Amino acid sequence: MATFKDLFRRTIEDLRHGRHREAYALFLIGVTLAVLGLVGIADVAVLLSAILLALSFLVFHTATEASGQRLDLDEVLRSREDYGPFSKLLQGTHDLRIYGPTAVNVLVNSADIRRYVLKTGGTVKVIVQNTDQHALSLAAAQLDDNLDFESTLRSSLATLDKLSADPGFSYRMLGLPTGFSLVVVNATSPGGYVIFESHGFKDENITDRMHIVIKKSESPRWFLYWVARFDAMWEAAKPPSAGPSASREPP
Repeated sequence: MATFKDLFRRTIEDLRHGRHREAYALFLIGVTLAVLGLVGIADVAVLLSAILLALSFLVFHTATEASGQRLDLDEVLRSREDYGPFSKLLQGTHDLRIYGPTAVNVLVNSADIRRYVLKTGGTVKVIVQNTDQHALSLAAAQLDDNLDFESTLRSSLATLDKLSADPGFSYRMLGLPTGFSLVVVNATSPGGYVIFESHGFKDENITDRMHIVIKKSESPRWFLYWVARFDAMWEAAKPPSAGPSASREPP
């Protein structure tokens, strides 16, 4: 359930972009009429007339929108901040698959990954970039300059090795950057979904990157497509040659 803070933020964003104006207008009219009725300023006849007028407007607007509705891309193309804390995605997750050059923004939630997924019998697969110098230089050339890519990757690998002590966790390293990141949640379940993140080029802030959520129930085709891409990357990636995870890599 959305918190009041989330609801307020969404309302401000809707008003800023001109979304759902008729719904907010009708809501304000309804609240005003209710207050006037309670204090006795408006009689029953006035209230009923206003209610009928509001319902008529809503039916008319719905009919015209249905005949010429245009997709609001801002409802599809989102930013990372629209999803709130990563821990909110983990509740009810039993199959988590992650790909990112360093996956650092996910791995800072390693305690929650262990608590909500691994400790409940779930599985986690993570793909990060290889430490090969050529792969590092290619990824660093594309990504923003706000962090030291190589040192961040090595920090992520240390976290991954610690997580590898938990049953159900494994990770691999990919040789080439792809220009995107993926989070796959419950790939085989009807409620599964994919979060696709485009890296752009030299982003000023990683929170500005475009994100798209693809739910299995809404687009089975593209959901399965990106799950298959993750699986292909997993097959192409290599398990770590040393460290705790080497002996725990599933067949």
